[in-house]
Amino acid sequence: MLYDIAWAFAVAMIIRLVFGFLLGTSFPFVAVMSSSMTHDQYAVPNYYSWMYDHGFTRQQLDSFPFRDGFNKGDALVIGSPSDIRPGDVVVYVNPSLGYAIIHRVVEVTPDGYVTKGDRNPAPDPWLVKRGWVKGKAVLLIPLLGWVRVVPTELISRLLSIFA
Repeated sequence: MLYDIAWAFAVAMIIRLVFGFLLGTSFPFVAVMSSSMTHDQYAVPNYYSWMYDHGFTRQQLDSFPFRDGFNKGDALVIGSPSDIRPGDVVVYVNPSLGYAIIHRVVEVTPDGYVTKGDRNPAPDPWLVKRGWVKGKAVLLIPLLGWVRVVPTELISRLLSIFA
């Protein structure tokens, strides 16, 4: 059994390396671990109203990739972090937090990107540096991310019980 686990891990790492090389990113696959990009009743004031108030039109919003957001437990295929524009969904790691965040770019500045979770009421409280960005989402695979979400949440809950 230990052999099978080691073999599965090795195959997964090889697949990640190959796809990472082909897609031009070190994060070729990510699981959506939160609901910050979900389009539900909270997305109306937190996404549409916020975007309209900040100069975006309905036509622009309809042209964005993943215009309907995505849900916790979905999986995303990530491509190269090149040519990032407002509306793109990026994966970045803020070094002070140490984990990946998947949010939409709402402004491109000379120093980086302003990002926001569609369901969140305000943009992220930091400017995302270009070097933090691991890539941008290119494909959504509904529900596949639960393979990672469930064990991660289970381990987190167990650690909180024994901490």
